[in-house]
Amino acid sequence: MEEQPPPRVNEKKGAPYNVVCTHITADFDTLASAIGLAKLWSLGLYDEVHDDDDDSIVNGPLPTYVVLPRGAHPDVQRFLSLHKHLFPIRSMKSLPGFSDSELKKAKNNNDSGDPNEGLQRVGLVDAQRRDRLGPADVLLPHAKLGVTIVDHHVDAESDIPEANNYIVENVGSVSTMIAERLKKRNVEMTEAEATILALGIHSDTGSLVYDSTTPKDASMLGWAMEMGASQAAIAEHAKPTLSDEQQGVLTQALVNFNTTTVHGVTIATVLLSADGFIPGLATVTKDALDLSSSDVFLLAVCYEATRGAKGGGGKKGKQNGQSNDRLQKAQRKTVKALAGRDPELASSVPQLLPGVDAGSVSNMINSESWKGGEIAFTRQRLAATFAFYDTDRSGYLEKEEIRQALQSAAFVITEENFDSLIASIDTDGDGKIAFEEFVNFYTDMEERKKWDSIRAEMEEKLPGTPSTMTIIGRVKAGVNVRNVNLNRLFQQFNGGGHPKAASATAKLDNESEAEAVLQGLVDELIETSLDQQLRVGDFMQSPVLSAKPTMTEKQIEDLFIRYDVRALPVVDDDNEVIGLVSYKEVSAAKMRLINKQEKRLRQIEKAVADGRKLPEDRPLESAVKGWMKQKVQLAEASLTMAEVEQLLLETDVGYVPVVAEGTKQLVGMVTRTDLLRQHRYYSSLHYHNKGFSDSIAARKPIIELRKRLKKFDVENE
Repeated sequence: MEEQPPPRVNEKKGAPYNVVCTHITADFDTLASAIGLAKLWSLGLYDEVHDDDDDSIVNGPLPTYVVLPRGAHPDVQRFLSLHKHLFPIRSMKSLPGFSDSELKKAKNNNDSGDPNEGLQRVGLVDAQRRDRLGPADVLLPHAKLGVTIVDHHVDAESDIPEANNYIVENVGSVSTMIAERLKKRNVEMTEAEATILALGIHSDTGSLVYDSTTPKDASMLGWAMEMGASQAAIAEHAKPTLSDEQQGVLTQALVNFNTTTVHGVTIATVLLSADGFIPGLATVTKDALDLSSSDVFLLAVCYEATRGAKGGGGKKGKQNGQSNDRLQKAQRKTVKALAGRDPELASSVPQLLPGVDAGSVSNMINSESWKGGEIAFTRQRLAATFAFYDTDRSGYLEKEEIRQALQSAAFVITEENFDSLIASIDTDGDGKIAFEEFVNFYTDMEERKKWDSIRAEMEEKLPGTPSTMTIIGRVKAGVNVRNVNLNRLFQQFNGGGHPKAASATAKLDNESEAEAVLQGLVDELIETSLDQQLRVGDFMQSPVLSAKPTMTEKQIEDLFIRYDVRALPVVDDDNEVIGLVSYKEVSAAKMRLINKQEKRLRQIEKAVADGRKLPEDRPLESAVKGWMKQKVQLAEASLTMAEVEQLLLETDVGYVPVVAEGTKQLVGMVTRTDLLRQHRYYSSLHYHNKGFSDSIAARKPIIELRKRLKKFDVENE
């Protein structure tokens, strides 16, 4: 495998080169497309055309570097830890003319020449806005031949005036666009380059399952595999993994999220506070969406942008600091809920050690314990708890006993965190917990709770500090959320992305503003997207044929054949639905009729043979009211499509009569095929805005033809 030469810092001053930038916190798609575009430019393969200077050196092969302006997603970092040397990646400060000292000289006009004169082109992939570049936006004004934007967000608007070449296509991944150009130019790819392109396509298409995926994405993924992409590397890196910090955020999100259901769409929101920026929240939000059974999930995390170093030090509080350090070992990054669930729901969350919570074993302690004071009472209560979980009566709590205690409380903890928890309690390191260690741990926990309470009260009284609020949104695929567009919703904060996956960053004067901001987004989402849900009355079949309760099997079957229907509602004289008849009921009724006819025939034959009087000739057919479905699920015309689909799922029927709101007056019919048309899964099922299933009126010509041909039918009497 060919290794890229290490980036050189001391290139000849003014030597031409190009730069391709990813967006901040790079994911696989932006990294892959940046590497692919850099490959094209390094070979002199450009999309823009310069008629005057086609033979100029700057229009030929040039060194092209990939810059990640502000880090990468944790999974991308893990991939780069092994592969970075295979790609032309370098820091922005190592670019000729863009070190801190060179930028400072240029700003102070102390340099006789332009230290940035070597930069020819800047490429920006998977983004169109300046704030997505972070610190790399300083490159834009110095690009002599302009800025090229390559993106697949067709609805996004750019705020980069330096851009002179836009390449925007409606595909699932920018990597697909770059791969297509590489294939068209017959560029030879290394295995690592083909692998990163495949990972880019996997990342932004959800391994080809997102509804934004196109046939071109699948084709280019196949091409990357043909070029030698490592399936083993893809299998390892394509599925995002959660770091300890991300797991902490996910746990807090699932414990504290709130839900609102409007028109069959469930919106889940959670607002958290963290000590600092946490990368990779998009993966956390996607997992939270799947685990919460919601349709829309909005995750907001607030942190102080300037918060970096932690306070502390000094002699004061040094003694308490030692015990608190023990507790910190078992903690992930500090994440707390700003707006949690209802207190009653929060109380159902299991405690770290069942029985340690106050009052959990209070009924086991005799009131005489109070004679020794509160401390003695607490120790006796803890002794009862300790004895309860010391199942082998050894006088110690072993690891397995603590593990069983956690499992009995339904508390899920990783093996690593479990070991950290034991280490924080087991101060002498003998691998088991003595009673005094148990008491000390409980005391530390109680002190921590008190300090947290005091600190919370102080923070409420102190003036607010500016905060940064990161908002990540994800939406499940489905017709009921078709109108939800998070990209448009987040644009008020200069955010963006895809309609069903977007993010934004809001600057707040005070952390207390965050809840109002999140609630405002939910209100706007409901007002602009969910109120536009299609109602049954918008797509039902209407007018609809119906049957009368006095009709017989033969008459009902005749209606089925003549009008090409599979089910009919049965209505009374007031047009109110009293039942439903389908092919299933008709077939069963016909079988009963045939049995009656055969029985009548046998009776006649026997009477003739015995010379007796023939049986009375009574009609054998029966009215539909005697064998129709009487318990019928009805749908009001005001129901949403999602609500009707739920009815079909719960009742396992393929057709539902539609009635006027608050009545049983028949106004239409909706079937599985109608819903399939509305989903627009298949182009062969033609779609109309209203009544898209062919109504009786639309089928009138074929109905008239059948009437004319009826006289040629052979009746089987």
